[in-house]
Amino acid sequence: MPIFDHRCKSCGYTWEAFVHNSAPNPPCPKCKGETAHVLIPPSHRSAEYRMRSPAEIKKRVTGDIRKLNIRLLKVSNRLAIEAQKHKIAKTPQGRILIALFKKAVNTFRGIQMLKSERLIEESWILLRVLLEAYINLVFFMKSDATEMTRRMADAAILDKLKYMREVNFFEGTDLAHMGNREAWEKSEAEVIKRYSKDALHAIRRNGYSGLSVQQRAEAVGLLDMYQNCYRIASRSVHTFDPAETGMMDYIDDKKLHEDLLSSRRETLESTQNLLFGRLAFLFSEMISNPLTGLEMLLLGLGYEKYRDKKDGKSTTESEMDPDMFYIWRL
Repeated sequence: MPIFDHRCKSCGYTWEAFVHNSAPNPPCPKCKGETAHVLIPPSHRSAEYRMRSPAEIKKRVTGDIRKLNIRLLKVSNRLAIEAQKHKIAKTPQGRILIALFKKAVNTFRGIQMLKSERLIEESWILLRVLLEAYINLVFFMKSDATEMTRRMADAAILDKLKYMREVNFFEGTDLAHMGNREAWEKSEAEVIKRYSKDALHAIRRNGYSGLSVQQRAEAVGLLDMYQNCYRIASRSVHTFDPAETGMMDYIDDKKLHEDLLSSRRETLESTQNLLFGRLAFLFSEMISNPLTGLEMLLLGLGYEKYRDKKDGKSTTESEMDPDMFYIWRL
């Protein structure tokens, strides 16, 4: 639950309290009067009104990674709705960013649904999709948005015509006119004029960026994450982990089997939270909603609490700068 500052409308007393967004404001602890949320910028806080330190806040949030993932999905769903009402939704570039984020939200939701059915290996397959969504969104944000929007539209035309030449999706439907190949081929000719032969080949092969997933990850400083996550998740895509799990059924040691599955489940929970938490936090910073940003901050501290327990040490506050602290290892 978020920490809010509250101020009494009668006596003016101000204090901090953990309160759910939908819960009513608590009464004043001094005069029992009516209160309201107040947001006091850090630069205007006196010692009396200062927010609690990150380490103190972290003691109050949950470090249960499964609960954090459930909450992260709820907050991100709301963030996606907020984004559609934001001014960026009025631009082509903004609509693409929102679409990329919504894909990540839906992928995260898919992972949650698969886990509820104990389909852990299948969840790892979607984790690879989530990583690609993260890399794509960061790559788009760090590139020239107008240029990337044009390239994405061009890549979509080329891809659509590629499959139209193999099969007409609209044949025999009310949308048969959408399968007019001549019109699409005219658009293709215009796209071809804009690129060199090598650049066009790269777009046809790798999509709008013209780069492979690994190259995109390296371009935005996510190569380590790619190497540690993408390749592991790919094991489930190529049947290595499912095959290994199946072989475990022939081992009499049931505890070893259960420990293996439990380890994969926990690694999945932690990795999906790290990936999607970072992505949702970056997106919330762009939308600039104070309350959603605060909730993301608390979720990030929850992840740090979980990692502290796993690693046996605290990394919340920076040793170099006490005014800085980490969320999702950022």
